[in-house]
Amino acid sequence: MTESGRRDQDRFEPVAVLVIVCSLALLAPLLGPLITGRVFVSNDLSWFHLPLRYLYQEALHAGDTVLWTPSIFAGFYLHGEGQIGLFHPFHQLLYRILPLAVGFNLELVSSYPVAFGGMFWFLHRLRFSRAAALFGAMLFAFSGFNLLHHHHMNMVAVVAHMPWLLAIADVLIVDERKQVRAVAFAGTALVMASQLLLGFPQGVWWNAIALGSFVVFRASETRRWRQLPNCAAAIAIGILLGGIQLLPTVDAAAHSVRMDVTRDFSLTLSLHPFNLFQLWSPYFFQRGAYSVGEPMLFHEFGIYSGAILQVALAWVWIRRGSLRERRALIAAATVFAAIALVLALGRYGGIVVLLTQLPVFESMRGSVRYIVLVHFTLAILAAITIDDLQAIADGRTTATTGLMTPLWIPAALGVATTVALNSHLLPYGQYTFASAAVAASGVAMVAAVTLLVFLAGRRRRWAIAALVVVTAVDLAQWGLTFVYREPARTIAEMTRAIPEAPPNPTESYASATDRGPYRSDLLVMRGYRLTSGYVGLYPATRYPLDGDVARRLSGTRWSFTPEGVRLPVEGSAARVRLVDDELHEDGGSARVSVDRPGKLVVEVDAPGRRILALTERFHPGWSATNDGAPLQMVRVSDDFLGCMVDGGVHQVTLTFKPRSFVYGWWVSAFGAVLLAGMFIAQIR
Repeated sequence: MTESGRRDQDRFEPVAVLVIVCSLALLAPLLGPLITGRVFVSNDLSWFHLPLRYLYQEALHAGDTVLWTPSIFAGFYLHGEGQIGLFHPFHQLLYRILPLAVGFNLELVSSYPVAFGGMFWFLHRLRFSRAAALFGAMLFAFSGFNLLHHHHMNMVAVVAHMPWLLAIADVLIVDERKQVRAVAFAGTALVMASQLLLGFPQGVWWNAIALGSFVVFRASETRRWRQLPNCAAAIAIGILLGGIQLLPTVDAAAHSVRMDVTRDFSLTLSLHPFNLFQLWSPYFFQRGAYSVGEPMLFHEFGIYSGAILQVALAWVWIRRGSLRERRALIAAATVFAAIALVLALGRYGGIVVLLTQLPVFESMRGSVRYIVLVHFTLAILAAITIDDLQAIADGRTTATTGLMTPLWIPAALGVATTVALNSHLLPYGQYTFASAAVAASGVAMVAAVTLLVFLAGRRRRWAIAALVVVTAVDLAQWGLTFVYREPARTIAEMTRAIPEAPPNPTESYASATDRGPYRSDLLVMRGYRLTSGYVGLYPATRYPLDGDVARRLSGTRWSFTPEGVRLPVEGSAARVRLVDDELHEDGGSARVSVDRPGKLVVEVDAPGRRILALTERFHPGWSATNDGAPLQMVRVSDDFLGCMVDGGVHQVTLTFKPRSFVYGWWVSAFGAVLLAGMFIAQIR
């Protein structure tokens, strides 16, 4: 597109304004809980994210370490698990100065405007008109992936970095000004570090795939291959900056059950090919999507993201003769989307099966999530479509003629499957396919979008505006209705029925089943220290976490039934005790005087050399001192914490500071120094 053509397109402001209005309308429902003092509670939000952010905020306000919490699994390396993003500057700011509900809402909602702004900048750098760039930004920010995964808040936050990473890398590759390139170099490193600090490595991998593919495409298109080493150096420094999170995550993963999973685990959540029916009939299935051999999770297997994506794919290939300046981008984006779709198929596609032969990939699951790359790439093709339709409306290119038969293929497939399968004309899917009336509403949306694109191609200017509105409605109907399947609630409403924990930490240890009203981690918000729990990286243990032995050794005092009833538990171990080599209690006394996250002080009176045994879970990051002198750490029953003490009266101090965090801190510090040096060198 010429510069004058771009300026001409930017003069057509009404479409750009309309896209902004529609985007704000899509954002508004996500702001509802923030305005009303509530929080979204579905799925992982109440099971995991909110409770652990409560512990995070409590530790920040009390001046405790945020590395370790005694409130999950009788002790857990919280920072290593990573999904709270404990050292991300944004999270530190939110949870230090704001109430929990406000900080939580802002963290969740912020990903959507961040994704929108990044996609707009990225597309505008690729010389899209303002309206087209805004339209693509709306499609990406409020995509089916981002809305259906709203409860995986750190995942969406990492994905929101994708267009920023590509846009700033584009500056680094294309711009000739040294000072601008220096800023872009620093920006690339900082964006890379930011996503690593959010603690979702799988999302970083998706972004890396997009970045690697884009920089190769852009360097090839602009003949600026010499900038690729500079881009790689910025990424490497970004990885160093993220060391404070990356190394603890590696540590936590190494001590988790993920190290013992089979290849079948990495192939779970593969996208069954039947789900491709959603692309032309989004409400084809009774339960929204289709799964075989594993739970049907709609937020995972729902791959629709607006009819415009499929229609735009057909449009740009039909019109490729008139889109000479976009031909390379159209071809590259189509190939990339096809590869990403095959990756999403997982066990059904083949590529992921090969990836599972590699280290790290064998412990990652959820190949269906590669669909985010499909949504991102097709949003680019939709932006090309809007640019082309505006050029037709302005008379800067020829209008379409004929029926444009390929454009109608998605709508035709939708009608055919509705008649043949949803109406049960053919004897299949009685308990799998939705009724014809339900499926017809989605097919009607696909047909409406197709018709509007067709009419806009005939110079019906109003059809472009209508297309924007219909697309926003399409996204809302698919994604926002899912977000609001479970109403937002206040934190008080969520926890009111839970009996408050005893004030003495020793008496507050409780376990809960994975069913019922108090499943997972919610009990910590009423002061309980859980000997059960729910996280992404479950600790590897000798005794099953939900077994009787683990409950006894962890000092469990209460058990919550699936019906939510709290029952006392008898016979559990004392918080601290002195035992001999056979783990038999053997005289003396031990009393905890300080019991804080990551720090324990125990007053000991031992009759001889003994093991000081605790109900805190063991991790090699713990150390102990006796009046300043280091003590030998030991495992008690393999899973729990202990240290050797000599006879006499002592004050034993145990602290948690794992090497992975210390080394990670130094790696990040080195990355910061290296970045400063590289920035100054490039400026000069």
